[in-house]
Amino acid sequence: MKLVAKQYNVSFDTLKKHTSPDYKADPKYRFYQGNHVESHLYEGIQPAEFYDKLENVLASQKSAFKINIALGYDLVSRTDDSETRYFHPNLSNTSVFNSPIAINSKADIRKKVISEIRSMELADKLNYPKSGYLVKAITGFKIFIYKREHALGDSEAVIPKVIRDNKSIRVESNLW
Repeated sequence: MKLVAKQYNVSFDTLKKHTSPDYKADPKYRFYQGNHVESHLYEGIQPAEFYDKLENVLASQKSAFKINIALGYDLVSRTDDSETRYFHPNLSNTSVFNSPIAINSKADIRKKVISEIRSMELADKLNYPKSGYLVKAITGFKIFIYKREHALGDSEAVIPKVIRDNKSIRVESNLW
């Protein structure tokens, strides 16, 4: 087992824990990773946990990406409090943004995603039959991350002098 841990560059204790028959993954979290998209699904969480989990996922990204978030929610019947319905996070009817938001730097995470979500009323983003049900709570969310090929950076790229001085190439510094 030590050779396997060394081969896959994981600690022996982590490998031992995850291969134990008693190990149970967090039932509130599911992760999918494909070639161009990854998704992080959180269900059965408290509203206060939303921003912490979102920031943790976004901070772990190493390259530029686009993001959208779908919300999962519980509805309660207007006539019978014991009748509830759960709607799974789905981009087609509960997306937070109308289209994925491009994140090019770590500063964009706070500016374009976190502050934007804090300023909106998330319950207004839900699509449900308003005549017979009320929103009980937003209890889940799924983060969709669409990977892009370039690095995630915080500084302005320095344009080489030969390009800046070339009048055939439009750069803000060489416009007349």
